[in-house]
Amino acid sequence: MSAKQRSIAILILHTLLILVSLLTAWLLRFEFRLPNFSLLLSVAPILIFYRLAAMGRFSLLHSYWGHTGVPDVTEMAKAIGLGSVAFLLTIRYLFGVVEFPLSIYVLEAILTTMTVLGVRVASRLFSQRPKPERRSGDRRRAQRVFIAGAGFTGQLLIQELKRSDGRWEVIGCLDDDKTKVGAKIHGVPVLGTLEQLPALSAEHRAFELLIAIPSATAAQMQRIVQICDGVGVKYKTVPSLRDFVAGQPSVQQLREVNLEDLLGRDPIKLDLEPVRQKLNKTGVLVTGAAGSIGSELVKQILRYQPAVLVCVDQDETGLFDLQQKLGAIDAATKVEFCLADVTDKKRMRSILSRYEVDTIFHAAAYKHVCLTENNIDEVLENNVFGLLAMLDVAEESGCSSFVLISSDKAVNPTSFMGCTKRIGELILAARPAKRMRSVTVRFGNVLGSQGSVVPLFQDQIRSRRRITVTHPDVTRYFMTIPEAVSLVLQAFVIGQHGDLLVLDMGKPLRIVDVARTLIKLSGCRESDVKIEFSGLRPGEKLHEELFYDYEEQQSTRVGKITLAKSKAENWNSLTRNLDALLEADTQRLHSEIRRRVKHIVPEYDYCLDEIIPALRFPQITASYLESEEKAAGLITGMAYSMPQLPEHG
Repeated sequence: MSAKQRSIAILILHTLLILVSLLTAWLLRFEFRLPNFSLLLSVAPILIFYRLAAMGRFSLLHSYWGHTGVPDVTEMAKAIGLGSVAFLLTIRYLFGVVEFPLSIYVLEAILTTMTVLGVRVASRLFSQRPKPERRSGDRRRAQRVFIAGAGFTGQLLIQELKRSDGRWEVIGCLDDDKTKVGAKIHGVPVLGTLEQLPALSAEHRAFELLIAIPSATAAQMQRIVQICDGVGVKYKTVPSLRDFVAGQPSVQQLREVNLEDLLGRDPIKLDLEPVRQKLNKTGVLVTGAAGSIGSELVKQILRYQPAVLVCVDQDETGLFDLQQKLGAIDAATKVEFCLADVTDKKRMRSILSRYEVDTIFHAAAYKHVCLTENNIDEVLENNVFGLLAMLDVAEESGCSSFVLISSDKAVNPTSFMGCTKRIGELILAARPAKRMRSVTVRFGNVLGSQGSVVPLFQDQIRSRRRITVTHPDVTRYFMTIPEAVSLVLQAFVIGQHGDLLVLDMGKPLRIVDVARTLIKLSGCRESDVKIEFSGLRPGEKLHEELFYDYEEQQSTRVGKITLAKSKAENWNSLTRNLDALLEADTQRLHSEIRRRVKHIVPEYDYCLDEIIPALRFPQITASYLESEEKAAGLITGMAYSMPQLPEHG
């Protein structure tokens, strides 16, 4: 049936329903007699006209009744009320027909509401009826499941599962709200609380739980998963609140519980309208755009519709992948992809000028601790002198804001990468204020970033059935990438020139606990996957820190962001030290580079080049595995007791 034919059919159906309601009201009023039948026929066209016009006004003349709900009832009540008022005023006061009984006005309105809504409800019930199980040679039995959560999301999920071609059979709901126990939701009983899952699973022979709690905190998810693991019940979940934007879950949206659900933090509410006011209709550039933080920055900045968004990276493959992903996003912003090295002033000056960039988010940096320890020349060139080049070019090009992404490894650094990040913080804090506002944002690890422990552990579980952890007590701060970037954007708005803003990372997590959680999520028992301890690698330390002892912590208007206040370095003195560092870097004098870096960052403790190979001796590793305390003391002593000894250049 064509759209035009469908519309005509809908009009005819509603006309018949209105006529039937009017006739029924008349029969009820006159005890199933038809006096003044000519009067009834003469006013019927007027009533039909007003009813259809009112329904059209409230967009009710459609055939999509499978999702009829409370909003449709409200709109129908408005339409019927409006039509009744217009009909009464026209018949009684415009035409002066007083013979038409007043009770008919009310009775007909009630009957019309009942019949019109009745057709819609019947249509919805018909469309949502359970589909018969397919009868074929490879017929599958329906999967018997429980649903955790008897709230709104649970109700929607039950409806969706009932339409899932007979593949799912919802046995019951579980909810910690004991007042709901015994109630029924769309015919499905609330059997008990989540603590009763072991007994209910055995009683009803259902061994899968669908978690319909999109607002669940990490602690709540950990508890549910622990209960399921204890009785061998499988589990899936609907998306989190951040991802649950479609309004209704579907079978396709159900997914495995991931590490972010269990280790992530509770959702935070941020006022991002100030970000929109800063970025809308302006030119924005993101360096390191192909990386984990850079790509998420690009994705979130697009929401605020800048005039142009420039994605800069020297990783061709990564930038190409980003281009393909963004190609599927319908955005009003012009997005440009530029292959460029941030240390190339001429190239960056050309890009900033061509696209009239106003704001720069500088995420480009070498970040992997162990790799950077053996490539200090390139790390220094990119992380420090690349930053200086970007600041100079941005200032020359008239940019108004510059945001540097820093790291918790910049605090009391033991790695060369951490030192370069600390130098970057010092540069932005000491650089004299001109036209450009420069802000630094410091935070720790993000879940799922490129090269982080999470994908590494997952690969080790799949390929080797073993996980390598450096130390049983090593801890790290973790944050989800979307949350980190949202806070970076908030910091960009509230930061003043020279500010160092630190994101609230919550409590640090033991890496071995992360490993054990991933083992569970992979469907394995801890006994199936061996955890091996290899010892701390060069540049690594047991515990990261977010603040120096001498930094004064001041709250900001954003609860998850703290201002780290300390005395800024003298810019002229810092510039002289950077010039000396550049000279050492030019001559590739590694010993001199490290000494110059330590002069700028006195807190820097580094492993000497000739000592680093000793950390890899098999006997030390064996000793470590045999006696953790003894080996840890030996390594610590070798790494940090003689920081000023000469090393090979």
